[in-house]
Amino acid sequence: MHQPHPAPVRRVVVAGANSPTGRLLLLLLRDSGIHATALVRRPEQLVADEVIANWTGNPQSADAIATADAVVLLTGVIGADHWSAYEQGMVGTARRVAQAVGARGTRVVYFSSLLADAGSDNWYLRAKGMAEQVLRQLPGSVIFRLGPVVRGSPQPLPFEQALLQQSPDAPVVLYGDRAETRTSRPINLGDVATIAESAALGMGTAGIHELGGPEEHSLAQLVKLANGGEVTVRTAPLQTLACPTLQRSVRDLLARIAAPRDAAAAAATAAEFGLRLTPLSLAWPLDAMET
Repeated sequence: MHQPHPAPVRRVVVAGANSPTGRLLLLLLRDSGIHATALVRRPEQLVADEVIANWTGNPQSADAIATADAVVLLTGVIGADHWSAYEQGMVGTARRVAQAVGARGTRVVYFSSLLADAGSDNWYLRAKGMAEQVLRQLPGSVIFRLGPVVRGSPQPLPFEQALLQQSPDAPVVLYGDRAETRTSRPINLGDVATIAESAALGMGTAGIHELGGPEEHSLAQLVKLANGGEVTVRTAPLQTLACPTLQRSVRDLLARIAAPRDAAAAAATAAEFGLRLTPLSLAWPLDAMET
């Protein structure tokens, strides 16, 4: 009796696999029976079939990418004090993936920013825009443009920490023009990992997609939600920050935060990739930070 050949195990490479999103994604891939290769800079104990350290200088990583069914690129830099760190850590890694993929139609999944712009004076947004330019040349690339990502307690992400009181009765300071009234649609970290898996396994179409959480609030409202009650909010111009480089990186990003241009299109993106968006109430309010 003829025995059919078993379907080949799909292989997914995750670059930047030790990031919060990467660690969650590896768990999802394991549960789906996918062969996962984790690319990291330093050796890590990760839930993966293979871990390749020093991946940007290790020829094994190029071989893994070349034989993968999909690549999820999660590398990023935030808060660095010089442009070269962003260029190497974000644009350089995109170029390495693109070179290893070559002319193949490999699905490459990348998370960018709603404000990505290769001409931006913000180093993070400039690097995101330049990485997009590299990856858009690949016919199989799926680029998700996101706003801020939230995880909840006990390990809030940088955006959440910026909204949280640093001590009892302390005001939360928001920087930039229209700081209190600017709106955003924060998305849950678990949703980002879920849509990464869906895209890597072939769901949805290639191209650029805007994505956000299910709720839109002003930054002042988000401060209240994150802290679980009324909190004093102060605004300040970005120029009051002591370190000029922060104006081009972390705090400057908060000062530019915006919601997706088309909320309906963002919701359609979630549906196209089979994602059911998680409400903020499942992550917030955050636990008070220890003083």
